[in-house]
Amino acid sequence: MLDQEMIANIQGSGLVRGSFQAEKRYRLLRQEWGFRVADRAQYALLASCFLPSAVPEEMKALGNLLRHFEVDYTLLPKEHCCGALFFRQAVEEGNDEDLSHARVLSWGFIESNLRQIREIGARKIITFCAGCNEVYGGFRDAIPEEVVWYPTLLARMFRGGRIQLHADYYAGCYASYRNLNRGTPDLESALTILHQIQGLELNELDNNLCCNNAQQVESLIASMRTRTIITICGGCAMWLKQALKGRGDYRVLMLPKVAWAAVLDSTQQENTTGC
Repeated sequence: MLDQEMIANIQGSGLVRGSFQAEKRYRLLRQEWGFRVADRAQYALLASCFLPSAVPEEMKALGNLLRHFEVDYTLLPKEHCCGALFFRQAVEEGNDEDLSHARVLSWGFIESNLRQIREIGARKIITFCAGCNEVYGGFRDAIPEEVVWYPTLLARMFRGGRIQLHADYYAGCYASYRNLNRGTPDLESALTILHQIQGLELNELDNNLCCNNAQQVESLIASMRTRTIITICGGCAMWLKQALKGRGDYRVLMLPKVAWAAVLDSTQQENTTGC
């Protein structure tokens, strides 16, 4: 059976952990990090339930990039969880009845977001979380608005930068995405961005390995050549940090922080040289 407390929390506050999580999340996004909340905008940004507090530096970097590229976006007044956790629970347990229930619940939550999106006149939706991208992709035929995962959006605007860094790169396995969408998300956009950054050397890891699988993550770590690993998925960032904890001075970075550092470094060098 799907988690009834989580369902009640989302129905009440919009988020998995309830009103406390919602209040903390919006305080971080709006008051501390200056994310835009506007009456009307071209893009509606779905910041997700967990990522603002789970990967705060990456979330701030995404905001900096959106401002730098002058993206006309807004947060929703009351974003509802997409329901990805329910899909994963049902798939892991092999419960078809729960899977059907998850789909009904998820569409109800998405409809709540779509009503807000249409009220602000947004024609496009940005998803930061790979799980949100996964679930919205599963309903693509019922959503007329363009749903854009953040690497895809950034790749349309990114024109290079500089950073001196040798790192491992793990795209993520997206096993649950394959289950729901019978394919993979847009993984090429991230590489398009990373390959435009001067001074960045990448060792690409096997993205068929799952960072949330105890045995496979050991193989993944064993294949690393550096102490820095870059990923594009917030969930992967969380699991990798947990797997690397206590093993030394490893760093787990997401694409927004790397891209923003490259943009800043490039801008500073141009200002110094007068270019």
